[in-house]
Amino acid sequence: MHLTEWPQFSHIDPHRLAAYTATPHVIDGRGTLNADTWRDAGWTVRALGRP
Repeated sequence: MHLTEWPQFSHIDPHRLAAYTATPHVIDGRGTLNADTWRDAGWTVRALGRP
C-alpha cells in the first residue's frame, strides 16, 4: 500500500522494487504513483477513486 504524498516515495523505481516482492501488487491510496509506469514494470495497480 502506498499511503503518502512524499515525493521520494512517489519516485521509487518499480522495476527494482519488483525484485523484492513475490506478488507485485500495489494499492495507491493517495493517487501519486504513475500507474502506467508501474504496470509497465509488471505490477498490478489499484488506485483508490480511479477505475
